[in-house]
Amino acid sequence: MKKEFDISNLDSMDVVLLKTLVAIKETGSFSSAARALNCVQSNVTSRIRRLEEQFGQKVFQRSKAGARLTDFGEQVHAHAIVLLQQFAAAERDLLEAAGAGAPLRLGSMETTAAVRLPALLKRLRDVSAAPLSLTTGPTAELLSKVWDRKIDAAFVAGPVDATRFRAVRAFSERLVCTYGAASPQSGPLLAFRQGCSYRAAAQAWLGSIGQSDREVTEMGTLEGILGCVEAGLGFTVAPESAVLGFRNADELTTTPLPAPFGDAVTYLVWRIDHKPVAAHRKLLEILVEPA
Repeated sequence: MKKEFDISNLDSMDVVLLKTLVAIKETGSFSSAARALNCVQSNVTSRIRRLEEQFGQKVFQRSKAGARLTDFGEQVHAHAIVLLQQFAAAERDLLEAAGAGAPLRLGSMETTAAVRLPALLKRLRDVSAAPLSLTTGPTAELLSKVWDRKIDAAFVAGPVDATRFRAVRAFSERLVCTYGAASPQSGPLLAFRQGCSYRAAAQAWLGSIGQSDREVTEMGTLEGILGCVEAGLGFTVAPESAVLGFRNADELTTTPLPAPFGDAVTYLVWRIDHKPVAAHRKLLEILVEPA
């Protein structure tokens, strides 16, 4: 006889089991989850089997295409997300209370991470020994990760939705069109993937001058983009500070984007209901210090 889902039964579900279920959902298969969790696939299988035996319900439907949550599994997954968030919050609070320093999970746009963060994070390290991790990506992706509590805070481009996030102004940037001496503004726009604020500014500017159909070539790193610009393979739009930090900046030509496309502000944002840990609060102090 099948058992109905009862939250009181979760007392026998450990954190590792919950993380396993979430990993399968996020990666799409038992084998991918095993790699993400750094364990063997048989461990993943046995954990889910234990969960299914406990409730008498199938949690995943498995096929050659991967693993998909059943209706019951969707319920378990929803509870697992909440429980893992509560566990993480409790762990942070206890680490703070013990004086050990809770970890700070930061996110950042690629250009900000390359140009602005090294000096900033060094200053943070001087006043905080808390573990620190950094994830890079475009603004839209970072905001999603902050909202889903996968990271604690992120450096993103504005504007910021004040109903969902708190924000502190971190840096002001001047965006420039950058191209090689031999090919001024020719070829495709070299840019990060969709969701990048600088790409959005570039495409808005191109649209304003009648070039909304300009081809876009997506690339994964700032160094790669600027290297291809230097080689004459296209042009890009980036913060002037990032271009000046390029190893062969002298080989590049820059032209400031006109208003309103050329001014960009970077913010440090976090969920409006998130309680910053000590390292986060130290970072905020550094950001508001006079230059």
